Amino acid sequence: MSKYVYVKDPEGFVTKRLVDKVEADETIISKEEFEQISGIDYYKKTFSRGGARQGAGRKKQYTSKKRETFDLEEADIISLKEYAKQRKISKNKALHEAIANLTQKEA
Repeated sequence: MSKYVYVKDPEGFVTKRLVDKVEADETIISKEEFEQISGIDYYKKTFSRGGARQGAGRKKQYTSKKRETFDLEEADIISLKEYAKQRKISKNKALHEAIANLTQKEA
């Protein structure tokens, strides 16, 4: 089975040929150089499909989250759990609402 190589002729045109079909005035070039000269590289970068796209997908609800540890009294923890259960929300969401209410009252 013959091997294909990329060649460049004296005029600057590039092609893919069998090794035994390369002429004396043609030079063998790399695949990267072939793609650069032929425009395949530009086509791949410009029109390739698939992969992640900027701005696609679900938007974040919160801009950033940070983990912190707090010591609470047992009665406060029970109250927080009951409040969250009654409203059918997470404990984090319940704390977020409580902090929002506190900051709103101060303003």
